[in-house]
Amino acid sequence: MIRLKLWSLDQDGDNHISPVPVEEIDQTETENQLESILVRNPELLMPGLKLVGRQTPTEGGPLDLLGVDEDGNLIVFELKRGALSRDAVAQIIDYASFLNSLDVDTLLKHISDKSGHGGIEKIDFESWYQEQFSGNLENLEDKAPKMVLVGLGADERTRRMVNYLSKVGVDISLITFYVFKKGEQIFIAKQVEVELHENEVMQRQSYTKESNEENLRKLAARVDAEEILKQISFLIRTELPSAYEWPGRTGRSFALVEKTDEGRPTYRVYISLYLAEFRPSSVQLVLQPRAVEAAGDTFIEIKKKHKNLKQDNKNGSYSIWLKPGAKWEEFKDDFKILINDMEKGWQRKMTQLEGQG
Repeated sequence: MIRLKLWSLDQDGDNHISPVPVEEIDQTETENQLESILVRNPELLMPGLKLVGRQTPTEGGPLDLLGVDEDGNLIVFELKRGALSRDAVAQIIDYASFLNSLDVDTLLKHISDKSGHGGIEKIDFESWYQEQFSGNLENLEDKAPKMVLVGLGADERTRRMVNYLSKVGVDISLITFYVFKKGEQIFIAKQVEVELHENEVMQRQSYTKESNEENLRKLAARVDAEEILKQISFLIRTELPSAYEWPGRTGRSFALVEKTDEGRPTYRVYISLYLAEFRPSSVQLVLQPRAVEAAGDTFIEIKKKHKNLKQDNKNGSYSIWLKPGAKWEEFKDDFKILINDMEKGWQRKMTQLEGQG
């Protein structure tokens, strides 16, 4: 088994630097804490990861962690609180294949119903996913879940199996952690072992931010909505510079940072834009319920003025179809005011949460 060694570079009184070994903590001291540490700090697994399930039931037993990456891919994590063995490979394939066997509606409901446990916030997964990825469910419909094995080390047979599966196109990878201690300080080291086949790299890029932007551009050109999409997007970027923007294949979303019930930062979509083949030269602007709440009385006044703002009775959002011309020009100034007051409402909410923390 591969082991990592860690040294600190200590300087003595004569300014001589000497490497001093840092003690590796025995596995038994950290193996029971690993899962909880990762739940509280999912970025240790991968940047931008959103965890949506812990001990989520499957036919083969509960899977340890379930997440969604920055590109909207579903990811199954199998954690071993010690070194990974080849049994873990069979387990994670079992869990991922179960999720892949579900139709998309059943999958969405399953994740929603089983969320809210073990430090994972309760989530309406379908609403969250569609908000976050501009209404697109392609990754859930067309792609099997990615698989990531996580442990405190791994034996050589496990490494060989994971490397082989990855080379032949199975989306599986391996992460190993090592924990060290020097005095009262705790250090954690992460080793990622992924070997992707060239064709698989191309396949995985099919739903990245860049490819989504390209697909959105082509759709906008096809439905003659390039200019109006450009104008609305530019206005939101200008008036709401703190928003995180994500392009989907048929739209674009703008999110602001909030906090989960556990106090962790997470992005929540406030404004979404959509294009549709059946509405040429138009963009649907959607104000999510949290945007309406944050804007407060300003939204109420704007709704009175713009009667074509329609509410979705299912999720409480409001939407309006916009085309270049007089109606957009009339709506634009009010929309600027709404964005500014919405941001102020969001800032007040964040300040209150900080005070409670």
